[in-house]
Amino acid sequence: MIGDKSMLWIGVCLIVTMIIAGCASPPALAPIQSAEPTTKIPTIPQKAIETISVPLHTTGTTSPAGSVTEKEILHDSGVLTTETFKTYDFKDMGFKFIYPGDKFRITIKAEKPVLGYALNTEQASGLQGSQLIPRYESYSTKVQWGLIEPSFVLEKATNSTGEFVYGDYVEYRYDGNKYIAINRTTGEVHPLTYVVDGRWMSYDPAFDNINTFNYEITITKTGGPTEQSFNF
Repeated sequence: MIGDKSMLWIGVCLIVTMIIAGCASPPALAPIQSAEPTTKIPTIPQKAIETISVPLHTTGTTSPAGSVTEKEILHDSGVLTTETFKTYDFKDMGFKFIYPGDKFRITIKAEKPVLGYALNTEQASGLQGSQLIPRYESYSTKVQWGLIEPSFVLEKATNSTGEFVYGDYVEYRYDGNKYIAINRTTGEVHPLTYVVDGRWMSYDPAFDNINTFNYEITITKTGGPTEQSFNF
């Protein structure tokens, strides 16, 4: 029989053996986390974005109804007598020819009443002749033109303005019965000359003592077929 001491010794040996076995056994490994598979996202080339120019439809600037483009084509002043006149060729103003529908505004200021009128440039070259002197007669309140075929007329103008359209009709404008504005043409294309004329006073004794007087004229192109000739 095994004694108590022997049993005790065997127990101690078993405990020591278990302790040694526990120390010698490898440590438990931490659970290995499986790496998630790395998916490489392919690089997709970006397509160049084309810039498309969208045409802009701009609305042209329109003038209010009744408004026109204007340009002053003549402004001059001078001195006349009851026996002289002054001519202004529209060619020198940039208009070799005047067309039906061309529009003008004429303003004349003068110390004494003068006649302002346009006529064919060829006819204007003969104004020195006695038959081409416009005058008033006792039997009429209107000027007698003789061989002159005028248009753009201001009669007895001292501070007068007339709007004219070159065309085939007659237009009368009254300003306190002081003058008559006439637009009388044949509707043909012409080179025109405008005239400021003081000679009618030589036929009126009321102006016998007049030597010289000042005048001023302004011509403005307000529209018409040759409007493209404007240099703005």
